[in-house]
Amino acid sequence: MLFLSFLYLPYLLIVAVQVFFAVHCIRRGNPAWLFLIVFFPLVGSLIYLFVEYLPELRARNTLGDATRRMKERINPAAEIQRLQDQVALSNSHSNRMELARGYMRAGRTDDAIGVYRASLVGMYEDDPPLLFELASALFAAGRTDEARATFERLRAVAAPGLTPEHLLLSAQIHEAAGDPEAAAREYQALLARPVIGEEGRCRYALVLKQLGRTSEAHAIFEEIVRHARLSPSHYRKAQKRWIDIAKKELAAEPVAS
Repeated sequence: MLFLSFLYLPYLLIVAVQVFFAVHCIRRGNPAWLFLIVFFPLVGSLIYLFVEYLPELRARNTLGDATRRMKERINPAAEIQRLQDQVALSNSHSNRMELARGYMRAGRTDDAIGVYRASLVGMYEDDPPLLFELASALFAAGRTDEARATFERLRAVAAPGLTPEHLLLSAQIHEAAGDPEAAAREYQALLARPVIGEEGRCRYALVLKQLGRTSEAHAIFEEIVRHARLSPSHYRKAQKRWIDIAKKELAAEPVAS
């Protein structure tokens, strides 16, 4: 009997997961998922897990960040003081980075840049995360030439490991520097990667339009709108800014006679 009960465990687990997701989709007001979950227990539950449940879970996990941001908005000086005291108590690299990020969130960009630059010493002289955050801060401060030089320093030490986030920043720096051709190349490299979100595509299309490559830009704007139409509501909400830009660009195009 004990052996038979072990045989039933996988089936019971699938049923438990199926019931959990069925209840979840009803509570979330998405009863359309029920058919898939009920009639295709394993496959349906897996699809629901990746399309609906995990994105919602990730959104929930940002609650702590949202609480911290709320505290910073209510009393930003107190949060900065806490981070400064933390550095005074232990002048570690991680504490300095947290202070610099706190300065960035508070809009004290020059103070953040000062902390980032002071941290470029010893084993962190060519630290890729530090160089990336410094380049981001310089870009936010409008110090485009310095941001470009810092990013090229990052590229020299981390070229094979550049992430989509890195490439997006580089493309924006090139745009700000008045070099749309270089920006377009960076956007092309970015979109050759698996990228979640529409910002890179939308910015690339806008650069193509600036370069007079309007048919290519049009195709990308159409792709953004089509992808949005086929995507879950939480994705459309998260990407609303870029979807709206794509729709506006398409609506502004002259109608062919």
